[in-house]
Amino acid sequence: MPVQEKKILRVLESYREENLSVPVVVEGTKDMECLRKLDFTGEVIPLNNGRTLLNFSEELSRKYRKVIILTDFDRKGSELKLEISAYLESLGTDVDTKLWDYFRKNLSVRTVEELPRAVEKKLEENRKLVDSLKISRRLGK
Repeated sequence: MPVQEKKILRVLESYREENLSVPVVVEGTKDMECLRKLDFTGEVIPLNNGRTLLNFSEELSRKYRKVIILTDFDRKGSELKLEISAYLESLGTDVDTKLWDYFRKNLSVRTVEELPRAVEKKLEENRKLVDSLKISRRLGK
C-alpha cells in the first residue's frame, strides 16, 4: 500500500473515531450524507438551519467543548470556516480544522459533496500505481 493511500486511510480512520465523541459541522444535509458515505457514524451538524452563525455558534458552544469544522473548500466555505471558528473559539470551544486543511491540500475538491468520490478516486489511482510498479519490477524495468 503506497504511503499516500495509507495516510488518507489513517486520517479518515482517525477522524471517524474522533467523530464518535466530537461533532462535525458541515454546511448542509447533503454534506451530512456524504460523510455517512465515508463511514462517519457520529454526530454531524448542518450549518444551514435558519439561525444566524452567532446563534448557531452559541448553541454549539453550550453543548460541546470541541467541534470539527468541515465546510466546502471554495471561497464561501473557507470564509464560513474562519467565521464560525472565530465565534466558537471566542466562546471557549476548541475548533479542529485539520481535516479541512488535509482535504483541501490533498484532494482536488471544491465541496464536501465531492469527497466520497475524490477519496475513492485517489485510492484507486494509488492502487493502479502500485500495480504498475509491481509489473515493472517483474519485467526488470
